[in-house]
Amino acid sequence: MQQNTNVKNWIACWGSSNGFFADRTDREQAESWNKRWSQQREDTAEHMTPQRKQKRMEAIFELLDEAGCGVKGARVLDVGCGPGATSIPFSRAGAKVTALDISSKALGTVREKAGEEGLLIETIESSWWSADIDELGLRNKFDLVFVTSTPAVRDAGCFDRMLGCSRHFCYYSFSLGNGGHMQMDHRDVFRKVLEKEPRHPADGKGSIFVNGLMYLYLLGYRPLVRINHHRKNVALDWKDAADRAIKSLEHAGPCTATMKKKIHEYYKISAVDGNITSRSEGYSGMMVWNVKRRETGGCLPGNDIFRG
Repeated sequence: MQQNTNVKNWIACWGSSNGFFADRTDREQAESWNKRWSQQREDTAEHMTPQRKQKRMEAIFELLDEAGCGVKGARVLDVGCGPGATSIPFSRAGAKVTALDISSKALGTVREKAGEEGLLIETIESSWWSADIDELGLRNKFDLVFVTSTPAVRDAGCFDRMLGCSRHFCYYSFSLGNGGHMQMDHRDVFRKVLEKEPRHPADGKGSIFVNGLMYLYLLGYRPLVRINHHRKNVALDWKDAADRAIKSLEHAGPCTATMKKKIHEYYKISAVDGNITSRSEGYSGMMVWNVKRRETGGCLPGNDIFRG
């Protein structure tokens, strides 16, 4: 009884924090992502080199393997797949992939890339926020439900749908703080240029990764967890750096033409040999768990939630 009360209270706590994009409708999300993917074919990690992409997938496959989740021949549901940053590598590795996203543009790119490589990937256009997994025929259909770096999962209901679609494993990863996995520091620029304190949409609303981890723990799951630290200095053309700053600001609200002009002027003046060097740093978490292994009555001796 206490376990049920704990879960209920945690869901209420999570919901009271609003979470990422709580004020966005499915339609607004679809329009936003279609606009983004119309302008950009690459995955969400902009300017990611092929080496970094390969290293990221190697880390994912390594964690899945450690958890006992084989990829070759497995049925994989990639939720919030974007233009195929992980769907394509999973398919190359021999998985039978279903890619789900709210953006028709992103799914079009997935199909195009898959066709170029002779890969077979099923695509589903749907919001995960409001998806009916029974109507879509997804319940208990997959060996792995995979979610990484996407606002497609935002609350306990989204995690419940992951559990409902999986017959073996689930994987989830996201940043641990505000912003992305490699968040650039634009705050000083906003203070100096716009003379205001920028508000990121995640400010004061907790970490979805931590909220999800705690939710799973209270349900009796003991995920295999990895916490990663990312840090590097990034040199960008001043126009590109200014556009990135504007995009970051737009996540929190409208950015007027006057504001954009001020930001561009600031970056142009601050550039050295036409470039801006900015430090990019952040933390991210990865976790994988077996939906068939579940404990009751809290954490038992010898069952450390942070294995390894």
